[in-house]
This record gives sequence, structure tokens and C-alpha cells, in this order.
Amino acid sequence: MKHVDALFDRMDEWRHLPNYQLERRADLFFSLYLPEVLEARLGFPVSEKIVPEFPVRIGTIFPRARTNKSYKIDYVALSADGDKAILVELKTEGLSRRESQDKYLLASREAGFRALLEGVLDIFRATGAKRKYFRLLSLLESVGQLRIPGEMKEAMSLPDLRGATEASRAIEIASSVTDSVIVYVQPNGDGDDDVISFEDFRAVVERHDDPVSRRFARSLAEWANTRAGDRRESNG
Repeated sequence: MKHVDALFDRMDEWRHLPNYQLERRADLFFSLYLPEVLEARLGFPVSEKIVPEFPVRIGTIFPRARTNKSYKIDYVALSADGDKAILVELKTEGLSRRESQDKYLLASREAGFRALLEGVLDIFRATGAKRKYFRLLSLLESVGQLRIPGEMKEAMSLPDLRGATEASRAIEIASSVTDSVIVYVQPNGDGDDDVISFEDFRAVVERHDDPVSRRFARSLAEWANTRAGDRRESNG
């Protein structure tokens, strides 16, 4: 427990430094409770598996761009029945939401989840980081969104990945998602339909009585009520 306390104490303190990005350090802790929090807020069962840093091909949602570069959605979760995709953005500071980000999230929802999956396949074929992207494809298969043929898996087992690009064209999109929901997890914003505040999140975390959950709940209260840079130094 000593090291758990020290870890959260450092995040509480270091978030007030100029270049420290709390989101990138705390996102794993948020992910532990995210399906339960989404279920409590949205009112339908949510699958336990989530996809982090989901790449949205820019050329898919903004066709004029004609590029395989991507935006990243912090997490994609799925309803337990597979009908809904939940596009989740984590913001540890209330001022970190950007209009451009809202724009690409809305465009992602409008494009449809099937198109986003096709965009991931386009990125796979264009990227030099095929092994990492294949791990993503495998994760998407494990949550019922893709079907990867055996020849594709065999090609990915070869040292030179010979034939992997061509074999990827046989991957089937198996998604049954018909609608996407956008959710922001951020310090404040009670009353906004698309926002889960840290207090809302903390209420779910506090259902768990283990040391990590108790300590995370304390930090959530700190992050919700004290803006980065506003923490006063102790005289002790």
C-alpha cells in the first residue's frame, strides 16, 4: 500500500507542473472501472473488454483529406449485446476539450462504426508498424468486430510478413454495431448528457473496497475540485 499511496501522491502533485500530462499516466486506472461506470450512466450492460487509443483514419471521416493518418479515441467500449459502440474521451483538466476534437468525434459517429473498422484495415495496409496493428486487429476480433482468416494469421507469423497486406483483404467485418454514443469523462460537467464527471466516476469506484480503489477515489476528488496549477503549498 505504501507504493500505491506514493504513486497517487505523485500524480496529485505532478499534475500541477507545466508539462506533466496526467491523462497519459492515469488512463490505465480509469480503464479498470470504465465499463462499470458506463453501464451506470448509460443504463445498458457494457462489455468488459475495451479498446484503448482506437485509431480513426482521417481520410475515412473527412474524405477530402485522402490520408491514412489518424486521430485517436481514448477508449472504445461496446454494449454487451454488440449494438452500440461507445466513443470515450478522457479529460483530466476541464479546459482540455477542443472544438476540433468534438468535430472529429461527431464525424466518427456519423461515419458509422463499420466505416471506422474499414479505416483501421486501410491503416494496417499502409503502415510499417504491421505487428502492432495486427495486435489491434486481433483485439477487435476478440470483441466480435472482425473475422481474421487463417492465412492472414499465417502471414503475420512470417519474419518478413510476406503476403500480409494481400491476406488482410480477406478480413471480414463482423460488427453488429448500429449506433455510436460519445461520452466525455472529465472533472466537471454535471447535467451534460454526454459527460461523466469525476464525482460520477468516483461514486462507482467507491463501490470497491480494495486499497487501490480507495486511494484512486481520493485522487478523483482532488482532481475534480482543484484545477491543475491551483494547489497551494503546505507550510509544514
